[in-house]
Amino acid sequence: MTKFLMLLAILSVSVVSAQVVKGKVTDQTGMPIPDVIVLVIGTQENSVTDFDGNFQINANEGDEIQFSMLSFEKLTMKASQNMAVVLKNDNKQNLDEVVLIGFGTKRLGSITGSVSQIKSEEILKTPAQSAIQSVQGKMAGVNIVTNDEPGANPSIRIRGLGTLLGGRDPLYIIDGIESRSLNGLSPNEIASMDILKDASSQAIYGQKGSNGVIIITTKKGKQGKIKVTYDSYYGQRFIQREVKMADALRYSFYNNVALGSTDFFNLNQQPINTNWLDEITSTGTVLSNFISLSGGNETANYYLGITNFQDEGILNGTEFQRTNINSRNDFKLFDGRLKINQSINMSIVKNTPKPLSAFSNAYKQAPIMPVRYPNGRWGNPFINEDGLNDIDGIRYNNVANPVAQLFYANEKNKNFLVSGAIGAELKILDDLKFNSSFGATVDFAKGYSYVASREIWLSQNPTQNAEDYPENSPINVLNQRRSDSYEWNWDNFVTYKKIFGEHNVTAVAGMSRSTRGIFEFLNATRLDVPEQSNYWSLNLSTNNDLIAPGSVVSNLISTPVVSIAYFARAEYEFKGKYLFSALLRREGISSFQKGKQWGNFPAVSAGWIVSEEEFFKKQKVIESFKVRIGYGEVGNGNTLNSLNYINFPSGFNYSFGENPQINPGAANQYEVDPNLTWETMKEVNVGFDFGLFSNRLTGTVDYYVRNTENAILPVVLPRVLSPGRVTLNTGTVVNKGVEMSLRWLDKINDNWRYSIGANFSNNNNELTKVNSANFADFIGGGLGNGQFTKQVLVGQPLGSFYVFEVTGLDSDGAFTYSEERVNAGSYIPTYTYGLNFNLYFKNFDFSTDLYGVGGNKIYNGKKAQRFGGENVEFDVLNSFWTPSTPNATNPRPFNDVPVASTYYVEDGDYLRINNITLGYTFPKFYEKIDKVRLYVTAINPFIFTKYSGFSPEIAGNNNADPLGNAGIELDAYPTNKSFLIGLNVSF
Repeated sequence: MTKFLMLLAILSVSVVSAQVVKGKVTDQTGMPIPDVIVLVIGTQENSVTDFDGNFQINANEGDEIQFSMLSFEKLTMKASQNMAVVLKNDNKQNLDEVVLIGFGTKRLGSITGSVSQIKSEEILKTPAQSAIQSVQGKMAGVNIVTNDEPGANPSIRIRGLGTLLGGRDPLYIIDGIESRSLNGLSPNEIASMDILKDASSQAIYGQKGSNGVIIITTKKGKQGKIKVTYDSYYGQRFIQREVKMADALRYSFYNNVALGSTDFFNLNQQPINTNWLDEITSTGTVLSNFISLSGGNETANYYLGITNFQDEGILNGTEFQRTNINSRNDFKLFDGRLKINQSINMSIVKNTPKPLSAFSNAYKQAPIMPVRYPNGRWGNPFINEDGLNDIDGIRYNNVANPVAQLFYANEKNKNFLVSGAIGAELKILDDLKFNSSFGATVDFAKGYSYVASREIWLSQNPTQNAEDYPENSPINVLNQRRSDSYEWNWDNFVTYKKIFGEHNVTAVAGMSRSTRGIFEFLNATRLDVPEQSNYWSLNLSTNNDLIAPGSVVSNLISTPVVSIAYFARAEYEFKGKYLFSALLRREGISSFQKGKQWGNFPAVSAGWIVSEEEFFKKQKVIESFKVRIGYGEVGNGNTLNSLNYINFPSGFNYSFGENPQINPGAANQYEVDPNLTWETMKEVNVGFDFGLFSNRLTGTVDYYVRNTENAILPVVLPRVLSPGRVTLNTGTVVNKGVEMSLRWLDKINDNWRYSIGANFSNNNNELTKVNSANFADFIGGGLGNGQFTKQVLVGQPLGSFYVFEVTGLDSDGAFTYSEERVNAGSYIPTYTYGLNFNLYFKNFDFSTDLYGVGGNKIYNGKKAQRFGGENVEFDVLNSFWTPSTPNATNPRPFNDVPVASTYYVEDGDYLRINNITLGYTFPKFYEKIDKVRLYVTAINPFIFTKYSGFSPEIAGNNNADPLGNAGIELDAYPTNKSFLIGLNVSF
């Protein structure tokens, strides 16, 4: 009995001492502060305040509880009941935020280069399959062209375009792992994104950072009890804006006039009026589910996240699905002197693409043609002698039936990508530490495409039967492919940091080695496999004749690119207001020939925090003011392998011998300049950062001049010296511009808070000089009809449209043109801008983001790709030339291949509302649930533009090649508008 009473007494004391402490956190004006971190010092207990600032936490009487929140001073108080906690604004805390600068960190207030940072909350505000797409318009100097095709990569350009043949994409550093994109990483996993924009910041990464560096920090576990987060959203997608096409009557009338006959098409026939865009599209859907578990203690923390993203596109049959599994762990050993971290990201992707040319074919196909004939055969552009749509007459155009095109397009791809890193930090001395990290990425891919050759032939020849199919032609073609790629980087560096009174010194020195481009591709094609999809196998082919076109098995093994670099950086601060940084990176890369493989990349920058001077503190309006200036040099050696080695491409087959057979051959098509070396980007950046009115208004302004010297361009030598083009370091490209960002953060009263942000970027791009007299006519932007639209010219921006100017109409209503081509503008915007607004009222939150571009041009390629008999836009028939309307906007109807001209060049300016979100956070109804928020979002609901096509935002293929189809709307996926409902839960 005595033992029982003692045990009861102990339990009673425990119950009394372990109690639930409740309270409320407000600012100095009494306004509640949500999401304040509440931590019991010395234990694992932690919590956060709800939207009304209320909290509750398990604590013993007398325990010290710490309250911390960004932009507020930390506060520690003794535990008591009904705690009233008041946090003071910390106007300088934003300057103490940590920014990643490459092989180290730095306070935002001490940055001397041009660096932008964006946090997870801003990234997740616009749900997308790529985080890059989510941050469009939110950072000055960063031009992002989105692409709504499922699984597609957006195009990102930082401070303009400085190269034509080198790599144009930025370098991504994801927890120390070098990467070429973010498509293998779920946006839910990103904690912050730091973008290094100027050369003084990028030079630490040498030639890899020539197009900008994007450093990604992923989410990690924190000390405390296990935390579970669940985020989900579902939405539907629609074409943002459609192009109205001529109906059957207008189409027939237009083409009769073009053909000079009033009865080629019978205007009295019963019109079919097929809407081809409606036939190939449907409502798209998107679904995302994300769950994470995290936690930790004083010696270890853990994080596990799983994301499943599914996207069914508006183009019938397009599907994309990605599953991400992410794990990150951190360990502290030997009283924290040794830290070990590990991360792994697995991405499993399934993609079913469809040919985007279906959009162009839907635009061009005649509305008088049915999708199918009554007998079930596919509709085709035929007409009989009576002018009726029939299958017995002549073909009136050569446009494919886009519905049939999608039906017969059978392609599937799968990718399994694994990225992993392991790192260690050893504290050798109090002021000296050593870091080592190894990161690697391996990507396994496989896919197939099946072409039903005989069925496609029958669909194009509706009067024929299977027995009429040409003899010895393949019934079908099956192509299967597999590839794997591997790249890795290993970084080692030491960091010395010491404070001597008013002197703060940081020094970093190390080496880096990486290998990328370890790639193997296996491709095999066989003919005449079984038509049932479950029997599509190369082994079941019945036609394996080696001379059959495309039946050869090919195996391609790439030459890897090895980079070795040594780097050092010194940073110095005096009195917390005079800042200086200098660095040097020496790097060698295997892409170049001996003697040209090594380059030196220096950078220096300085800053002056003027607001820390005594004379400046006398005024009360400007809270903070800092001036920055920097200079750096960065080389571009990306994707130059193919330019620096003598290649013998295949495909030059030849028939010879007593019994002639086709034999595979190869040829050397160009010479290689042994002096080919880096494109060198040299940049000067001047900027200042400021905060006004108690830092309610903050901003930054930058001016830069970026010269890319030794730009690689093609030249044409006499054929006796070279059979083809030779690439030389012979050009200079200049980008110069201004960037500005502003943010206002304030409140109306205790219930209302708001913020307004804006950014503006101006960039002028120009090829200023070419040193070789043999510079080639570097043209591109082909339309597939023999017309080209672009040319690289000295004194003009890269990617400029170079076409004939329409000077008027002749007496027959046809266009007249200038004798020479003229520069009609570039697809690259001269300015971009973004606006954002956030409003909070009690438990409600509202936000909207806008993005705009200007000064660019778009070539309406789908409108210009005519051969004869295609449909025309509805508005064309409202104003075309006739003898009675000689001043019409459009020429007389024609069925000829259009000349590449200014008629098809349109303004690409637009302003788009990227995002509108309304959310509601429920009051806390269960102690173990920290947050439940429900929201609705509209993505790209409105766009304002004069462009007449589907979308003025066109990235093009091949990494937005300035001489490719960037800025040309042809076979382009239209921009979508999406409406979503989502849920955020954490406990």
